[in-house]
Amino acid sequence: MKLIKEKKIFHYALAFIIVTISYMIWRLVAPESKAGIKILMGVLIAAAAVFCLICRKKGTLTDKTLIRSVIFAGFVMRIGYMLYTPCDLRSHDLWEFNTEGYGHAGYILTLIEDHMLPQSNIRQYYQQPFFYIAGSLVSAPLNKILGCSDPFFIVDTAKIICCAASCFVLLMADSFCDIFEISGKGRLAAVALTSFHPSFCLSIRITPDMLVAFLMTAALLYTLRWYRSPDWKNTVILAFIYGLAVMTKLSAGAVAIFTAAVFILKLAEKIREHKFGFLIPRFIVFAVISLPLGMWYSIRNYKLFDQEFGYVLPIPDSYPMYIGDRSLVQRFVIPDISNIIARPYTIVNDDFNLYAYAVKSSLFGEFSFEVPSFIPVILLLSACAISVFAIAALISGLKKPKQERNLFFISASCVIFLATIISFIIKYPQACSMDFRYMTYLIIPFAVLCVKYYDVCRKNWLKNMFCVSLILFSVSSCLMYTLIKN
Repeated sequence: MKLIKEKKIFHYALAFIIVTISYMIWRLVAPESKAGIKILMGVLIAAAAVFCLICRKKGTLTDKTLIRSVIFAGFVMRIGYMLYTPCDLRSHDLWEFNTEGYGHAGYILTLIEDHMLPQSNIRQYYQQPFFYIAGSLVSAPLNKILGCSDPFFIVDTAKIICCAASCFVLLMADSFCDIFEISGKGRLAAVALTSFHPSFCLSIRITPDMLVAFLMTAALLYTLRWYRSPDWKNTVILAFIYGLAVMTKLSAGAVAIFTAAVFILKLAEKIREHKFGFLIPRFIVFAVISLPLGMWYSIRNYKLFDQEFGYVLPIPDSYPMYIGDRSLVQRFVIPDISNIIARPYTIVNDDFNLYAYAVKSSLFGEFSFEVPSFIPVILLLSACAISVFAIAALISGLKKPKQERNLFFISASCVIFLATIISFIIKYPQACSMDFRYMTYLIIPFAVLCVKYYDVCRKNWLKNMFCVSLILFSVSSCLMYTLIKN
């Protein structure tokens, strides 16, 4: 087991190196190439498929080969999309590319050019700093090697962090399969759902969203490991993960609620066994590491700018994205089926229903694309079918808290997370609050739940729907993001 974990750490390091080298080669050879990269993506994915077909014909095709091929395709989609999409296309709140731009771009440039944190909390400068620090630490030396001082490319290079985090999430799907003892076709399905989910679009957005999604997923993974073995190693690793996660984005606290509940449960179990003493120093060390690491920037901003804890940049109710005039039933209770049927893409100023907005934005963000019209329709319909299966899986996972402890835990973490999301949307009634980029954490938990539910589901039509939908979802996702014109 120790050897396996060490091997997986090497895989994460290798993934980061591959992303970085790919970006550097692209900058040196063909920084303006888009069509060429899309063609290369198609060729590489087709080559992986042909390789699997040849292995099948020879009788040497194994589940392990299929899984590795799917992970390879997932890497191709993430890295390819990162390379052919500039950071200012389909972006959020980059603003001007200078230190006084007060957006995500200005934050990174301030760290690189002024060698200091932002001295104001205007616009995006209130955000937690870890993503921007990581982005600047990657961008500054690489652009120095390239001899580049263009502010656009300095900011663009920070995509490496976003893309690497997306690749890490994909690799983590395999780790979750280990914990839940998922193998064979089930493992393949979980990895495929993670691999081809269009959340890889976050691999180009200069925002903390993809990095915090990875750290939150890692926090869930190590919470499950800690519950099984609350030793010092898992305690310290979990503490650093949470510290960095909250230093990336305060929304990581949603998973911290779940971890706190697991801590309390473990303490209660050990109290009943009269063996709880060893947990107290672990809790203290966890707090000593995670709290200062996660909260120092919030404390800094409170002292400097009187910024309240949990502050979010306010959006006036006069903005066209305001949805507070709609009833809670319209927004949260009844899925807007007619909206989903009418158009595949999200219309930020018109959409108000959480279900429709979340599904659409999980596939296309808040943007529209020039592709053959049948592709996004197939992608959307297959995603809706998988979502129905995922909800059934979530409910099933909550039913056996003692018999299937890990399954209950992962279901409970999703429920807690969704409750915080709904609370956030109610507090900030703007359509953009429903963007799936804030919910990316759910991908792996739902993938695991779907696969585990498949084994116990007695409704063959539902299982067949999931299998067909997953195939259509994977194929249409690849087509969508290798054929887009812009």
